[in-house]
Amino acid sequence: MCGRYAVEFDHDIYLAEVPVTEPIASYNVAPTQNVPVLVDRLLTAEQAETGVLSPQASVLTDDAGNSFIRELHSARWGLLPGWAKESSFSSRAFNARSETVFSKPTFRKAAVSGHCAVPVSGYFEWKTETTDSGKTKKTPFFIHRADADPIYFAGLYDWWKIPETEDFAEARFENQAGQWLLSCSIITMASPDELDVAEATGHQESAHALMDLGNLHDRLPVPLTYSANSEKNTVDAWLRSGGISGLESQTPLIGYSAEGQSLSQSAQTALAGIIENAYAEASNWRMHAVSSQVGNVANNFPALIEPDDDLLSFAH
Repeated sequence: MCGRYAVEFDHDIYLAEVPVTEPIASYNVAPTQNVPVLVDRLLTAEQAETGVLSPQASVLTDDAGNSFIRELHSARWGLLPGWAKESSFSSRAFNARSETVFSKPTFRKAAVSGHCAVPVSGYFEWKTETTDSGKTKKTPFFIHRADADPIYFAGLYDWWKIPETEDFAEARFENQAGQWLLSCSIITMASPDELDVAEATGHQESAHALMDLGNLHDRLPVPLTYSANSEKNTVDAWLRSGGISGLESQTPLIGYSAEGQSLSQSAQTALAGIIENAYAEASNWRMHAVSSQVGNVANNFPALIEPDDDLLSFAH
């Protein structure tokens, strides 16, 4: 499960090759808030001719010579499928289980034709323990990359049209009837067990990191691997699998990829490959205990992601 995270991106960095033009900082991101997401779509002939792109976009080319635009957008965290009646639906759709993402009605359309990457600086998880007195104690931890680079989670996106009916009266959408709202969800998977740890890495520090993740919680956000010079760039693999925006002949659940797979098969194959290598990527993560103040979504300041010296470290 991933129900809270942090973003801290300066305006002079790149997120998977997309420039960040303005600082992005929030240290206690919660469901229903707006968050940055990365999406790929095919470069249109008009865009190729004019060269007109949004400030937070880059043109990339794959091995087959296809040109894509990778864009950074703002999306509501918590998926809103087109058929949702109220925006509050998203508060219970901020995570999508990888095991059921292609069959559950909430996610199955986006699982095929709405792939995004969710960049984060790290995420929070609570470890539940029982004290000697029999009481339940929850300690928050912040999980981040050892090198402090961004983490990219496999995500889903969908569009929701703000209702134009008279009985729809959500104050936050006043004067926005008929407009389209972009929303997203983070895909999760099972946390590593002892066998997974042994198979994923031979380095002691990395093995300890995976074991800590397994002991912390039974679910894990699905990590994507990004490196500008790596053949194992699963950010590209995820964003360009299934249906890709810009291919007019591709309709959700109908059509075929360049490899001859159905779009659903293309998406499932991509996710299976990403999950197969997920623990190796997560072995680069580290964690430390943080202040319980993160439990209040009203708190939002840099100290929330810093180690809490009053708590015993969970790491080895």
